[in-house]
Amino acid sequence: MPLVRFLLLAAALLLPVLASGTQAHAQQIVVLVNGDPITSYDVSQRQLLHNLIERKPVSAKDALEELIDERLKIQQGARLKLDVDQKDVDRLFASVAERSGRTPEQLSSGFKQQGLDDRTFKQKLLADYVWGQYVRARSGTVNIRDADVIAALQKRGETQMVATEYTLMPIVFVVPRNASTHQARLAEANALRGRFTDCDGGAQMVKSMKEVVVRPKVTRLSSEIPAQLKQILDKTEIGRLTPPEVAQAGVETFAMCGKREVRGESSQKREIKDELTSSQFTAESKKFLAELRKQSLIQYRR
Repeated sequence: MPLVRFLLLAAALLLPVLASGTQAHAQQIVVLVNGDPITSYDVSQRQLLHNLIERKPVSAKDALEELIDERLKIQQGARLKLDVDQKDVDRLFASVAERSGRTPEQLSSGFKQQGLDDRTFKQKLLADYVWGQYVRARSGTVNIRDADVIAALQKRGETQMVATEYTLMPIVFVVPRNASTHQARLAEANALRGRFTDCDGGAQMVKSMKEVVVRPKVTRLSSEIPAQLKQILDKTEIGRLTPPEVAQAGVETFAMCGKREVRGESSQKREIKDELTSSQFTAESKKFLAELRKQSLIQYRR
């Protein structure tokens, strides 16, 4: 069932209370958002979510206002028939679980042990996902000029802009789709790291290995890559391999074939650009949400 229809149903029914007699307590409706009720239970669940995810308390008033915004986002997505499906929410939830080193089932179980219904978190993921699509569709492509980035860098006091250019040779240990041999291939890649000391000679050695592909060399600037990857590349000596990682085609590692300084670029350029993009997106989001609030019927029950 498309997620927007799922959401409309969920909004109509609210977050279901647990079926047991001890947990199925009475819920007080505290606000109606275009006829869609938010209860005291919803508010307490959102407060609990903040405590568990962000490790900081939030007042009942702030939690309620956040839930109102969330309902408006979901309603707008449903109204515009944005193409979201249940698998998208499951994928987002699984991604959060993976980053915390758990499976989706383990994350759900952890929430349950703390008294949190995982649907509370999934509904937040859904609202953010739908709203992100809406804001990007309305605001168009975010365009951050190089002049804006340079001005922000200079404001930070960075006037001597120097970045590192890496010359990398991707090496892929192929793993067939649906196969379960990633661990074995990771072991092979790690073993290769101990023997690999030179890009040219190493490439010839790798080409003789079974189901291992050497791809053409590529160059990357430190100003264009995430900080975490930059740290890995900075630690990798010329002629050596980066730690292998599981990728779409199998297990991938990169041979460091060269490093050089490039002037006119900054290692913080990507970070600054991401910050400016996020700031512009946030401003657009607040503007659109304020418009939506003015157009909506929000009835507080006090």
